[in-house]
Formats: sequence, structure tokens, C-alpha cells
Amino acid sequence: MPTLDALRACWILVVFIMVFFWFPAHLFSGRSKSVTVMQIAGNWARTVLCVTMATLLLASLRLLNALTVIFVFVGAFAIDWLRRRAKMHGGLLMNLEAATIEIMRKIEARSFGLRLIARKAPLAPARSSWRLCVNRGLKCLDGGELLVVSLAVVLITTVILRGEHAVRELRFDQSDQYSLLLRARELMLNLHPANRPFVFPAVIATISFLSGADPIQVTRVLSPVIELSVVAATGLLIHVCARAGVASVAAVYCLGAAAFPPVGNHAVMAISAIQNVKSLLSGSPAAMRASTEFGLGLLFLLLALAFLADWYRNERGLGSLLDFACCLVLTGIVSQLLLLILVTVGGVVLLRPMVGLVAFGFVCYSLVAYLTLSTSVTVGDEVRAILPVAAAIVVGCFLALIEDKLLARAGRTGQTLLLGACVCVAMIWLRPQGLVGRYVEYEAAARATQEIASRFSRQTWVVVAPVEQLAETLGLGAYEDLAGFVEKYQGRAPSPDFHFEEKQEDLFIYVEKRPFQIFAHEPEIVSFSVLTDPTYRNYRSPGGRASLEAAALRLCENYRQSHPDADVFVENEDLRIYHVHQQWTSDSKR
Repeated sequence: MPTLDALRACWILVVFIMVFFWFPAHLFSGRSKSVTVMQIAGNWARTVLCVTMATLLLASLRLLNALTVIFVFVGAFAIDWLRRRAKMHGGLLMNLEAATIEIMRKIEARSFGLRLIARKAPLAPARSSWRLCVNRGLKCLDGGELLVVSLAVVLITTVILRGEHAVRELRFDQSDQYSLLLRARELMLNLHPANRPFVFPAVIATISFLSGADPIQVTRVLSPVIELSVVAATGLLIHVCARAGVASVAAVYCLGAAAFPPVGNHAVMAISAIQNVKSLLSGSPAAMRASTEFGLGLLFLLLALAFLADWYRNERGLGSLLDFACCLVLTGIVSQLLLLILVTVGGVVLLRPMVGLVAFGFVCYSLVAYLTLSTSVTVGDEVRAILPVAAAIVVGCFLALIEDKLLARAGRTGQTLLLGACVCVAMIWLRPQGLVGRYVEYEAAARATQEIASRFSRQTWVVVAPVEQLAETLGLGAYEDLAGFVEKYQGRAPSPDFHFEEKQEDLFIYVEKRPFQIFAHEPEIVSFSVLTDPTYRNYRSPGGRASLEAAALRLCENYRQSHPDADVFVENEDLRIYHVHQQWTSDSKR
């Protein structure tokens, strides 16, 4: 199973790279003024915006399916091919003339110049090769090669920390990913195209149609890719604004490896807005993770600022402004809060990019503190997720100032010393930390749902389980809430004449023998709106979930003892899935 998951992940990544990187490089070619990294970022932003708009349009027209998605991409590729062919024919004569002149120049240089140079060149001594090796080694230490190696090590560490969960497990480590998966399935079924969120579900649906993979696999693989992209965009923004290599690497390490000071084990319950602000500012950014959709908004926010700084410093053309406009639109689609930050900081970046980095950190912390004070409650995780990026950029600004002074006084040697000092600090005090996952189900439950979907025909089965299974089964089979199921049938199951009213042929009832605990203990203070929410009461509260699972276990065991059509589909030390195969007669179906 892990090998098969790894192969699926590789295939999904290949399709993702082809759609969002290889294809845009051909479709949006001809941008010679921009550097390669900025071209890739701009093409990515343009493609994501086009994919989002096309997906929402096709879903609104109820035309979104694999055939139409493939047709759109093939049509775009055909238009690009015709455009290139027209340009090639228009300049064919000039290209032939230039190629002929270049060939003649090479022949003349080889016939007359190279022989004379070869005769005059003295024979190098044998020991000069050792001197060349030593000089190259010194240049590596004194030049940028050591910085590139450090960046590669940091990125590899980030890939391992951010992607190891996706390789190891099928279940999600953040609860918001289930809602994103549900939205993607709704789009693929042409349902509710006007509902939020838009961007990441559109990406999931597109890659799922093109790769033939289930959306749950696409979500599992692409969620870490978005996190990695946010980390890379943070380093890119610092590099463009401050032109400091060590500062960029340090910021990428702090954000990507979650290498901020760890959080203490003692948590203080805040009872006022001031205490909320203090706990917010004193908390470690290592414990804050953005949802995938909000992470996309952060990514486009960082890229938009990078495009502005690059346009300001290097006098780019309209292409950079178009890239900025795409990022601006995508940021506004994801979050109005991020759009406010972009508009505020973008003006400062246009005046002076380095000051814009400082303004970014100040604006982010000020906004979060203001929201905490104005609402008098602890702000949500989505807003708090801005702080790790802001903290990494503040660290980058501080090191950029030091790096600038050292370069002015000691040149590359000072930069190398600063890099060595950062490596020592990272190894001694700020070591990489694994990300904290917030699981809401057992891994066996997600695996069992995939097995049911592969073994049984579509829409002939129903899953009775907690709310997470709705996102995993939509479009494949039916779903029924476990709490409602228990309330409806409790007390009726022992009767031999009793049968479930569901019309599907096969029922799968998920019962946890050891109730899954999302919290270590029951929260001391819970708001009334959360306390009355059925999802929290039945599935998030440790006591509520334990009571529900005990009642479900009694119901299923009573039914199993009096009905021969019930058996156990999957069982381990944590989970038991009951399977009820109903034999419906023609009269009962009516």
C-alpha cells in the first residue's frame, strides 16, 4: 500500500508540474526581461487564475467533467501552436539568413583564429591542476556556491518535514482539508459553484480530472506542495527586496523547518483581551499552520509583493504588472484580510522595498492584535497563520541589515561568516521541528472508505460514520450521519423483524471501539455557539464522542445477534466497521 501511494503521488505531481509549470512556459513565452524564477512565479499565478475561472464557469454551466477539461487544455495548446507557427513563417527568411551568417563566422574562426591560438598557448605544468582545485575550493567558500548548497539543504529539510505525512498516511492532518475536498467533489459534480472556497478546490478538480486520481489523493499530495510554495515565496520576497542571500536562506529555514522557539507545555487561560494579545505575541509561530486555501492566499500575497519590488528595482515591463494583477485578484478571492495587507504593504514596497518588509511584519502583528482587542476573544487559527510568515520576514530583515554591513566591510568573507553563525545557531538552539498534525479520524477509517469505493459499485452503498466521511464519499456512495442514525434506530435493532430503512444494498457502519480523541481533555471554557453545535457535541467533545460510539456499538451488536445479514467488514484495536447486506425485494423497493 505505501508503494502504491507513492506511485500515485508521483503521478499526481507529474501532472501538476505539466499543467502549472511546463504548459504555462509555452503558453506565456516571450518574457525575456524577467529572470527565470520570476517568470515561473508569474506563469503559475496566471495559470491558477485561468484554471479557477474556467472551473467555476464550466461548473455553473454544468459542463465540468474530464472531457471538457481535457478539451480546454488541448484547445489552448493548439492555439499556442498555431500562433508560434504563424510567427515562424513570418520570420523564416530572416532566421535562415542569421543562421547562415553564424555558421560562416564559426567556420572562419576555426580556420584562421584557433590554429594560431593553439600554437602560442604554452604547456601548463602538471601541478597547476592542484592549484586550480584549491582555487576553486576557495571560490566556493568565498562565493555563492556555499549559499546555494545551504539553500538546497534547507529546502530538502523542508520537503521532508512538510511532505512526510502525505507519503505515510491517507488521512488529513488538518480538519479544513476535509471541507476543501468536499468543495472539490461538489465542483466535479457541478454542485454549488458559487460557494466558497474557490481556488484550491478548482485546482484539485482540474488535477483529478487530468490525472484520473481520486480527489482525496490529489488533496493529500498537493496540500504540502502549497506549504512548500509559501516557504519558497517568503525567501524569494526577501531576496528581491533586500538582495541578501543569507537572510533569504535563514527565513526559509525558520518558516520551512518550523525552527522557531518551541511552545511551553503550560498553557494559560486568557480571560481578557489584553491577556489574549499577550498570549498571541508570546506564542511560538511554530505551532501555527495556515489552512491550505488560506495558504494559497498567503502565497499570492508574497508573490504580488515580489512582483512589485522586482518591477520597481529592475524596470520590468507590463508582464510583471500583469502578474501582479493576477496575484491581486487571487488574493482578494481567498481573503479580504490578505487583500488589505497587500494593498497596505504594496504602497510601501513601491516607495522602498526594504522598508516594505519591515512594514509587512508590523502590519501583520498589528492587525492580529487589533482583531483580538476588538472581538475580546482569541482570534481563529486562520488569522494566526499570518504570524509565522511575518516572523520569518522579520528575521530576514534583521539578518539582511547585518549582511549588508558585512558585505560592505569584508566582502564575501563576511557573508560566509554570517552564514556559518546562522548554521551554528540553527544546530544548537533552533533545530528543525516536526509539524503538529490535528487529526480527526483514524487512518484505518480513511483506508476502509477507499476500499469500499473500489470494491462496490457507485451509489449502491451507504456509509454511516462521523462527518469526515461525507467529503470522502460524495459522488461515490451515500452518507448518513452516525449521530442521527443512532438516534433513529436505537432500541429497535434487537427485534428480528427490524430492517434498516436505507435503500442502498450495502450499509457500512463505522464504530470506534476506542473513541478518537481530538483533544487530550475536555476544554474548560467553550462558547455557547460551539457547545450547541452538533458536530462539536457529537464528534469533537471527548465525552460526547465516547457516549455516541458506545451507543452505536450497542446498536450494531444487538442487530448483529438477531440478523444473519450483518458481519464485520474491518476490525482492529481501534475501529470496527459493520457491514449489512440488505436483500431488497421488488415490493420493498417500491
